[in-house]
Amino acid sequence: MADQVLHTEIGDYSHWRERLRQSVQDLSQFLKNNNVTDLRTHHQFERVLGALDDDSLSVAFVAEFSRGKSEMINTIFLGDYKKRMLPSGTGRTTMCPTELRYNPDEPSGVKLLPIESRRDQRALFELRKDHDIWEQVTFDADDIASISEALQAMTQSKLVSKAYAKDLKFDLQDEQESQIGLPINEYDEVEIPSWRHAIINLPHPLLEKGLVILDTPGLNAIGAEPELTINQLATAHTVVFILSHDSGVTASDLKLWENHLGGEGGAKQRNQRKLVALNKIDSLWDGIRSKQEIDEEIKKQVKETASTLNLDPENIFPVSAQKGLLAKLSDDQDLLARSNITSLESAIADKLIPEKRKIVVDKVRVSLEGILDSASSVLDNRLKDADEHIAELKQLSSKNTDVIAHIMVKVQSEKASLEKDMQRYQALRSVYNKETGKLARILSEESLEKLIATTRHQLARCASSITLQKTIGIYFRELNKHLERAMSQANEIAALSENITRDFETEHGIANFRVRRLRLERFQHEIQRLESKHSDLKQTKTLFFKEQMSITNRFYESVCTASRKIFGRARRDANNWNNNLMVPMETYVREHHTQLRRRLESVKRIHKASDTVEARLNELTQMKQQLQGQHDQFTVLQNQLVDLLIEASQADTPAELRDVNGEILYWEHKTSF
Repeated sequence: MADQVLHTEIGDYSHWRERLRQSVQDLSQFLKNNNVTDLRTHHQFERVLGALDDDSLSVAFVAEFSRGKSEMINTIFLGDYKKRMLPSGTGRTTMCPTELRYNPDEPSGVKLLPIESRRDQRALFELRKDHDIWEQVTFDADDIASISEALQAMTQSKLVSKAYAKDLKFDLQDEQESQIGLPINEYDEVEIPSWRHAIINLPHPLLEKGLVILDTPGLNAIGAEPELTINQLATAHTVVFILSHDSGVTASDLKLWENHLGGEGGAKQRNQRKLVALNKIDSLWDGIRSKQEIDEEIKKQVKETASTLNLDPENIFPVSAQKGLLAKLSDDQDLLARSNITSLESAIADKLIPEKRKIVVDKVRVSLEGILDSASSVLDNRLKDADEHIAELKQLSSKNTDVIAHIMVKVQSEKASLEKDMQRYQALRSVYNKETGKLARILSEESLEKLIATTRHQLARCASSITLQKTIGIYFRELNKHLERAMSQANEIAALSENITRDFETEHGIANFRVRRLRLERFQHEIQRLESKHSDLKQTKTLFFKEQMSITNRFYESVCTASRKIFGRARRDANNWNNNLMVPMETYVREHHTQLRRRLESVKRIHKASDTVEARLNELTQMKQQLQGQHDQFTVLQNQLVDLLIEASQADTPAELRDVNGEILYWEHKTSF
């Protein structure tokens, strides 16, 4: 069984997530029951709840061939089966990117995407939805032999003609050009994997809690399936990079690290979610070297590896996956300790859970902070209006006609002024909608696809490596220009919103609303990292037709797919921001208008002597008590949510997030999230 720390941490995370989900659900239901927010707000809550329901923890294992990657997964996660589950041995084992996950709505088994789907022009994320093209190998989840036999399908390969391999867009080795690509035998045949992608649906305790294990092939396979493999690495919450202790960091290992694992920029902090396993330390257990000599050799290798990868040595773990698996199969605790595999297991838990919690916290905070600000303002102002109404009625205890007339004129004037300003606001709203429409067009799918089509066309016409490098460089510059224009347009929208709210604040005493700015800088950073990851596309020295086609295909499958996802997230952020930007003010103005109408009706009733001041005061006093109860309940629910987010942030001094009375500070001060 995987180390108990991993089980415990993932179990604790699942429990915390469920508590968070319940807290969000309680807040949503409370606001709906008390008519505090509108339909758009509840759609936002539904999106957050949907994201919490469809949650996963992903660990990616990356290595060149023959580094012991599949054995590592067997040891850490599947040791409780008391059998080597994933195919592992000499030569090439896992021939395609593989996911281990669990979906109770699907049969236990292995879904396999045939290699012939490479002819399909659709992106891989679209092919995932087309269930008809996948092949299914089912197994009995209670029969270990059945599972093991089904998993052998992933190792299947076949010999095809050179022309067939080229038709499937494989890079092939050519003696006159390079050794990059699949080798060609003396019969002009090429061994290719039978499958393009494998998804294992396995009812395992960790997978049932949302864990997803990504087993990625070596560098050659990454080159063959860049879209799938690179996207898997980008979405993984923790990445384990596996090296062989006896060879250290080879040239292909370093290329894999620099091109695909975010080693760009040389910043150590960017690599803190990445762990390195120096596997096969058991090769040092030769019975000749002393324990001290072995320890010194391992320390030396760790130090050199840390320097080469620009990684903190604490993130590097010398292990023996094979001996760790043997120890678990034979319940040999001494051998398990010597394999050091439990240290790596604990490190995975230590990296995986905080990284995932941070993502969830950010998602909930960004989605709900504006809503909770708005709800708090509404409830505050309901109490304020009730107090003002009570104060007015107390002046009428003597039924002074002049006082009643004065109050009626005052309330009517306030109501008329607010309605006039609302008419002016509706006129400004058309200007606001026009500006938000510009933002939507800048980030639109059509705008990006036009840029992609233009660049792809130009790449196909490049006559030299220089023009190819220039074309790719222009593409990334245009992506950044799109984001810069979007940020500039968003700032104009925010300024317009501030002017609108300022008028209402000044003329009607409406609370000071904080207009949130749209932050798109992180998407610029993602574009920069994407460009750095694919810098090799711009380093081609010669441009034969083969290289041109390969680069064009890689550009479209990898860079363009990643660009679509980045802009898709930016577009969703912008849409959510647009939809919620004016909600707090609109909600408050609507509430204020309702309260003014009620106050006016109340004074009119008293003026007509249809009821007494005392009776109305009693009604208002009871209503205020109900409003105070609502306000208190909202505070409790909000504090419960924020406490869960503080708990997840694992702050060293959470007391700093509270005011002198111990109350939760408002969202804008919770920068530690």
